Amino acid sequence: MNVKLTEKRPVEEKEASLRPLYVRSVVNQLGLGMVNPFVSAYAVDLGASSSDMGWFQSSSNISNNILQVFWGRLSDTAGRRIPFIVLGTVALSLLWIPMMFVTNATQLIIILSIQALVGSMATPAWTALIGDLVPSIKLGKANANVNLWASVGGLVTTIASGILMTSMTGTDQQIFLIPLIVAMVCGIGSSLVLAKVKEKKKGERISFQKNLTSDIIKDFKSAMRTPTFMKYCYVEGTFQFFMSIAWPVISMTPRKILHASMLWIAVLSVVQTIVTIVFQGWAGKLADTVGRRPLMIFHRFVLVTVPIAYAFAPSIEILTLVGIVWGFSQALGSASLTAYLLDISPEKHRGSYIAIYNTIMGIVTFFGSLSAGYLTDYTVSLFGLVVGFQIVYLVSTIGRGIAAAMYLTLDETLKK
Repeated sequence: MNVKLTEKRPVEEKEASLRPLYVRSVVNQLGLGMVNPFVSAYAVDLGASSSDMGWFQSSSNISNNILQVFWGRLSDTAGRRIPFIVLGTVALSLLWIPMMFVTNATQLIIILSIQALVGSMATPAWTALIGDLVPSIKLGKANANVNLWASVGGLVTTIASGILMTSMTGTDQQIFLIPLIVAMVCGIGSSLVLAKVKEKKKGERISFQKNLTSDIIKDFKSAMRTPTFMKYCYVEGTFQFFMSIAWPVISMTPRKILHASMLWIAVLSVVQTIVTIVFQGWAGKLADTVGRRPLMIFHRFVLVTVPIAYAFAPSIEILTLVGIVWGFSQALGSASLTAYLLDISPEKHRGSYIAIYNTIMGIVTFFGSLSAGYLTDYTVSLFGLVVGFQIVYLVSTIGRGIAAAMYLTLDETLKK
C-alpha cells in the first residue's frame, strides 16, 4: 500500500507542476482570442493594399524571431525560463494600448512589429519550459494538453468578440476598443499565474558580452553540427516559405472577395478550434505511441489544400465547412511538431536551439510574405482581383505540395 502511494506521488506532483501552464495558456488565449483572428481584417478595413499585407505578415514574423537567439541563449545560461516568459508577455500585452489609436494600416503594422519584437523573449523560454518539465516520452501528450487549454481559452472570446464587433457601430478604433482592453488585461493576468511554477536554479552567472558574441556563435556552430536539427530546419523552412506565400491573400480574401462579416470570420476560426479541441487529446497520445513523423506528414499534406480552398471557395460558409478538416489536421500538427523539435534539441540548450529554429523560420517567412505581397499587387494589376489572388494561391499550392513530400525524408524521433 505504501509502495503504491510512493509511486503515485511523483506522478501527482508532475501533474500539479503542469497545471499553472494550462491555466496560463487559457488566460493568455482568452485575450488573444479577442483580437488575433481579426487583426488582419482590421488592417484591410484601414485600407491595406496587397503589398501592405505582405509587410503586415513579414514584419511581424521577422520581429518575433530576430532576437530569439539572444533570449534563448540567455534563458539557457540563466537556467530560468519564467522571468523571460513573464516580461515578454507583459510587454506584449501593454502594446495593445497604442493599437487603439491607429488611423491607418502603416501605423498598425509598425505597432505589431514592435509588439512581436518585445514579446519574442517569451517564445523560446515557453517552449523550453515545457521541455524542462516533461519527459520526452510524454511530450506529445503534454503539448497537446497545453494547446488544448489554449484553444479552449480562445474559443469563447473569439466568437464573443465577433458578435460584439458585428453589433457595434462607429470607427474601426471604437469597434476594436473593448477587445484590445480585454487582450491586455488577460495577457498581464496570465503572467501572474506562472509565479506558482518552481524552477530548479541550474544556471550560471550571466555575462552579456559573452552571450552576445562567443556563446551565440557557438550555439549556431553546434546547431550546424547536429544533422537531424539542420535537416528539420531545411524541410520546415521550405514548407513555411511556400505557406507564407499565401498569407497576405488569405488575410484579404474574407473581406475583399467573400465580403464576410467579423462574426463569420470568428465562426471560421471557432469551427476549426472546436475540431482541434475534440481531437487534441487523442492526437497527443498518438504522437507518443505511433510517433511524431506520421502525424507531421499528414498535417503538412492537408495544409496543401488551404490555398486551393481559399482560391475557389464561393462563400465564407463553404470555407468554414472545409475548415473542419484543417481543425483535425491542426490537432495532429500541434501534438507532433513541437515534440519533434524538442526531441532533436539538446536538453541543456533547448532555449538556444528553439530560438535558432524560430529565427530561421522568421527569416524564411519574412521573404515569403513580403514577396507574395508585391507579387499579388502585380498579378491583380494584370488580371484583376480574383484571378490575381488565384495565381498567388496556385504558387503556394505547388510549393506546399513539393515541400510536404520532403517530410517523408525525416527520421522518427520517438524512442519506443
